[in-house]
Amino acid sequence: MIRISQKQIPRCARDDGDKIIEVEVETRKAALCIIRREDAFLVAEIRDPQTGLVLHRPPGGGIEDGESPEQAVRRELREELGITLTAVRSLGTIDHVWLWNGREVREQAWLFLANPLDDARVSRGETPDLVEADGQRIKTFWRPIQDAAADLPPLCPSALSDFLKSAADIYA
Repeated sequence: MIRISQKQIPRCARDDGDKIIEVEVETRKAALCIIRREDAFLVAEIRDPQTGLVLHRPPGGGIEDGESPEQAVRRELREELGITLTAVRSLGTIDHVWLWNGREVREQAWLFLANPLDDARVSRGETPDLVEADGQRIKTFWRPIQDAAADLPPLCPSALSDFLKSAADIYA
C-alpha cells in the first residue's frame, strides 16, 4: 500500500519549534479506493516504521509510470486484496502532505468509489487482510464515516473524513 520511491528525494527544512531539522521530501501520486458498506468504509491500519504512529488509509497505492489513476486503483486492489473491481466511480482528488518513515510526503490522491458487492467477503462485512508485495499482512477495518470517536487513529489523507461527509450524496 505505501510505496516509498527509491529515487533521489529532495530535502526541505522544517521548524519543530526548538530547532530547524532537515527532512527528505517525496512527491507522489496515489489512487485510493473507498469501499462503503452501510455507514462505514474499509481502511487499512498502517503503522509508520519510524515513529510507530498508526494511521487509517483506504486501500490503494502509488500510480506507476504510464498508468492512469483508475488503472492503478484496479491493480492495487487486485494485488493487495484479491478484489477485481467492476465499475468504479471517480470522486475527485485530495492534495495533502503527511509524514511517513522520516519523510515529508506531498501526495495527490485520486479517490474512487467501488461497489462492495465486487467481493463476497467485503459484502458480508468481513475485513480481509491487505497483502503487500513483500508479503507483509496489514489488517483492515470498517471505519464509520461519521468518525466522531476520538479513539480512532488519524485518517490519511487527513481531509478524507470531511471530503466523504461533504460528498455523502455522491455515494449514498
